[in-house]
Amino acid sequence: MRGAVSSGMLLALEQLGMRNSFDTVVGTSAGAIAGAFFVTGQGTSGSVLYYTVLNSERFVNRRRLLRDGAIMDLDYLIDDALDRHGFNWDDLLESDIPLWATVTPADEDNPKRLFQVGKTEAHARRVLAATACLPVIAGPSRFVDDKAYVDGGMLEGVPWVSALTFDATHVLVIRSRGFNKNQEVEPLNKLERATVPRLVKRIHNEYVSEVVKLSSLRFWNNTEALRVVLEGRAEPLGTNGRDVQIDAVIPPPETDLPDRLEVDTHVLMDALTAGAQSMVDYLNLEGFSVEQRVVVTHPRAPVGRVRTSALAPIVSSRRGSSR
Repeated sequence: MRGAVSSGMLLALEQLGMRNSFDTVVGTSAGAIAGAFFVTGQGTSGSVLYYTVLNSERFVNRRRLLRDGAIMDLDYLIDDALDRHGFNWDDLLESDIPLWATVTPADEDNPKRLFQVGKTEAHARRVLAATACLPVIAGPSRFVDDKAYVDGGMLEGVPWVSALTFDATHVLVIRSRGFNKNQEVEPLNKLERATVPRLVKRIHNEYVSEVVKLSSLRFWNNTEALRVVLEGRAEPLGTNGRDVQIDAVIPPPETDLPDRLEVDTHVLMDALTAGAQSMVDYLNLEGFSVEQRVVVTHPRAPVGRVRTSALAPIVSSRRGSSR
C-alpha cells in the first residue's frame, strides 16, 4: 500500500506526457504493478484503485491470518479488481516499453531474479502476483514456470541494480519513502523476531524464512549503496565502464507515509498526491500543481484515460536547459 507514493510519481509522468522518455521499466512488488499501469498508459485509472478498492477488507483483512489465510488477497487484486476496473492486458503484452519485475526464489538453487511481464496474459498475472507475494501476509509462495517465488523486495527492495543489467545509461529511481535518517538497519521488533520466522517457515519453507530474517539488512545495503552513488561518493558496480547517470525521486520528509497494510482513505490519497508533487518538484516545473480530486466510479465505468499529450508542449517549453 506504500506503493501509492510511487504510483503518484508515475501518474505525474504520464499526465505530463513523459511516458515515452523511458525505454524500460523495472519494478519490485507494488512498483511492478504500478509499472504495468504506466507502460500501458493507464496510470491515472490505476491510481484510483488505492482509495476505491485496495483499502477495503476484501483486499486487506488482518482477521484472515487467524484462520490461516492471507491478510492481503493478491488473487482478488490481479484476477478480479484489475479486470473490473478496466486494466487492458493486451496493451501490456503489446507495450513498446518492456516491463520487468523482480522476484525472490523460494528455492536456494534457483538463480532466477527477474521476469519480463508480458509473455502471455496468464504468465503476466503470475509474475505480478509473485513479485508482490509478501511472505505470510500474501499467503503461500507463487509459481511461475513451475518454480516458487515470493516478493522481490526480499532480495532487492529498490531494483536500481537490476536496471543496470539492461546496459542503461540513465536510471531514474522512484522511491516510496526517503532514506533512513540514522543510517541504521531497521530490525524486526521483539514480537516479529519471535513469530515471523516461525510463520514463514510453516507457510513457505526454511530457506524463505532465512531470506526474511536478512531482508532488512539487504534493504539497508541496497538503499545505502544507492545513497552513496547519488551523493557522488561511489560509482555503481555492474556498469562495465559505461558512463551511467543515476538520479532518484524521493517523497519529502514530512509526507505521512502509508504502511504496507494501510487502508485509511485519506492517508492513501495524500500519499498519491505527495508522490505526484514530488515528481513535479523533481522536474523543476514552475507553474504546475497537483490537485487531489475524488472520483466516483463504478466497475462498469472505469476512469477514462487522460490525453497524455495535452501537457507535453507546456512541459517542453518550461523545462530549463539545466534539466
